[in-house]
Amino acid sequence: ARPGALPAATGVLDTVFAVFAAHELRRPADRTALFTEAARTLRPGGTLLLVEHLRDAANTVVYGPGAWHFLPRDTWLRHAAEAGLHPAAERRIAGLVTAFAFRKPTS
Repeated sequence: ARPGALPAATGVLDTVFAVFAAHELRRPADRTALFTEAARTLRPGGTLLLVEHLRDAANTVVYGPGAWHFLPRDTWLRHAAEAGLHPAAERRIAGLVTAFAFRKPTS
């Protein structure tokens, strides 16, 4: 699917999963489109689950300059906020991976 045209109707999904893939959208406009589309397809109270490596100290130690391919935490939080999604949970997994749950408001 294209980031600005997910193949789902409006407001029908409980959860949208983006696992180790969203960082491959290198243009900010494409990431904005993905988050906007995820919000469109989610039912009220639905969740976007984003799992990514972050551009941070831990990943830089392990991946060296390759960590610049990852995006900073603030970038993901900003894209969610722009799409009207609210942080519901954030969890670090094995010290290198972060899982975010962004929720669509119920009203």
